[in-house]
Amino acid sequence: MAQLSRRLSISNKISYGYALTLGIVVVGTTAGFTIGDSFERTAREQEEHAHQEIRLLHRLQTGIIQARTHQQQFIPLMDEPEKLQEEYSHFLHHAAEITKVFLEVKSFEEQAPLKDDPNSEDIEQFLQTYEDVPEIYFQQINQLLKQIDPLNLKPGEIDAAQKILLKFTNSSVALKFDGFSDDLTELIQSSYQEDAQAQTALIAAETIRVQIIAASIFLSVVFAALCAVFTSRAIAHPILAATDVAERVTKEANFDLQAPVTTKDEVGVLATSLNQLIQQVKHLLEEQKAATQTQLLQSEKMSSLGRMLAGVAHEINNPVNFIYGNIIHASEYIDELIALLETYQNEVSNPSPNLQQQADEIDIKFLKEDLPKLLQSMKFGAERTRSIVLSLKDFSRLDQTKATFVDLHACIDSTLLILNHRLNKEIAVQKNYGDIPPIEGYTSLLYQVFMNLLSNAIDALEEVKGLQEIVISTELIDKDWVKVKISDNGSGIAPENQGKIFDTFFTTKPRSVGTGLGLSISYQIVVEKHGGKLNCVSQLGKGTEFAIALPVKHEPNKALT
Repeated sequence: MAQLSRRLSISNKISYGYALTLGIVVVGTTAGFTIGDSFERTAREQEEHAHQEIRLLHRLQTGIIQARTHQQQFIPLMDEPEKLQEEYSHFLHHAAEITKVFLEVKSFEEQAPLKDDPNSEDIEQFLQTYEDVPEIYFQQINQLLKQIDPLNLKPGEIDAAQKILLKFTNSSVALKFDGFSDDLTELIQSSYQEDAQAQTALIAAETIRVQIIAASIFLSVVFAALCAVFTSRAIAHPILAATDVAERVTKEANFDLQAPVTTKDEVGVLATSLNQLIQQVKHLLEEQKAATQTQLLQSEKMSSLGRMLAGVAHEINNPVNFIYGNIIHASEYIDELIALLETYQNEVSNPSPNLQQQADEIDIKFLKEDLPKLLQSMKFGAERTRSIVLSLKDFSRLDQTKATFVDLHACIDSTLLILNHRLNKEIAVQKNYGDIPPIEGYTSLLYQVFMNLLSNAIDALEEVKGLQEIVISTELIDKDWVKVKISDNGSGIAPENQGKIFDTFFTTKPRSVGTGLGLSISYQIVVEKHGGKLNCVSQLGKGTEFAIALPVKHEPNKALT
């Protein structure tokens, strides 16, 4: 036992000690409840059996007494036919009750036999002895009454009828019927004794249960105290040495220091873990420094890209404007040329063969129909290019030093236009715009917020099949606040991640896809830069909704009340 104790680690000693302690409590308590419940269940069954038996026997005895009493009333009521008829009705009622209850007693003993029932044999013998007695007794009474015919008795026949009934009262059948009641009294007394035994057994079962549980708790307390003394001695001294090393590392702030590992038990594991923790902290500090530098480089890169994008958008916008403006004039010129061509066709009724051949080759009719459509398509393309360029210019605009009025609807529409290449035909965008005023804010920053939220919604929809929908709604909360809600029916966010989505560098996307900065930056823009609120409600497998509350008048760091 001592060798086994030395081989066990401190954690195992604690675990096994408390497991044994808990096992004693669990086994003792379980045994107490199991044994107690077993005794109690048996006692309850005995008690219920006795109660049911007593009820049935009492009903049977009451019926016998009542029937016997009414039968004895026949003699003095021979000269009162109406009262005799009433007594006879009561007698028949109790006779039927006796027959019914006798069958119930017999059925009860056959269907619900109780193991070790002390009354079982007596009741069985009783049922066999008196099985035919009630029926014979009632038959003879009925035969006598039919023979006497009390309703048609003459005054001189009453005495004779009374003597016949009196003689029957003292007959062997009547006496055996009386013995029926006497034996029932003994059976009822035995059933009461059975009930008393059941009550005693219930008390004994509860006592046994309490004793077993109390003994198990006492043993567990004693064993827990012994385990506590042993484990405290095994842990306290080595821990002090490891604590001293940890304090030195903390005070000197030198993460190159290492705690000496001199044992292979928990103290050795603790020292090793401490060394690993020191190295991990050092590694995390280096990673954080590198991440900060990367973020600075990324910010500078995005700033440069924004400036370049603004310049490129401006350079693209000029030729697009030329194309868009000239398309209108070109359309007018072509309409004039087509009109001139139609005039020539009307004036020259017989063109030369060469002219007719050339007209057939170019299909003038198709040319007149298709050329306006071609120009209209070019005009639509130029307009769309202009809209995209303007959206890119707004999105890449350098942060203003002062808040300006922002049309949130235009901001959202421009963002959707930029993201149009990602909105495939399976994604439906539903816009439920309310009547909201322009708000004071920073246009490019709000573009960035909507870009991040809508991009995330599209990413979530790419993971699901079937109906893909993004719903954007705006509403006026009151005269000072507006709300924008962006929801999707995508894959949703796992509950364990919902509290971390606004943390810097937290992402569920692959490292090459997500940076973990989008929602964090969006939260800073909405809450810190605009004094609003950004909340998320998501259900895994059903979708996500982001709600943005913004003040109409710009007041940074103001919370929505």
